[in-house]
Amino acid sequence: MTKLYLPAQVPNEGARRLAAFLTGTTAARATRALGAAGLDAGRLDRLITGELIPGADERFAIACATGHAVLVRDWSSQARGRWGDPVPARTMRQAA
Repeated sequence: MTKLYLPAQVPNEGARRLAAFLTGTTAARATRALGAAGLDAGRLDRLITGELIPGADERFAIACATGHAVLVRDWSSQARGRWGDPVPARTMRQAA
C-alpha cells in the first residue's frame, strides 16, 4: 500500500469513509479489502479524489469488502465532514 493523497475538498461521503477505513486499519487488511473489491492503486486514487464515481456493482463490492463501513448510498451523498474528522459508527435500525 502506498501513500494516500487527499484533495483539499472531500468529494463525497463514500470517499471520506473509504479513506477513514483505509487509514484506520492495518496495511495487510486494507490491501486484502482493496483486492476483494477489485481496486488497484490508480483506481483508488481516482475514487478518493472524486474523479471517478463507482458503478452499482463496484459500490456493492466496496461495501462488502469494507464490512459495510462504506455503504452503497455513501457515494451519492455529500460529505458530512472533512478529512480527518471522526467518522461515526453505523447504527442499524431494527426492522419493524
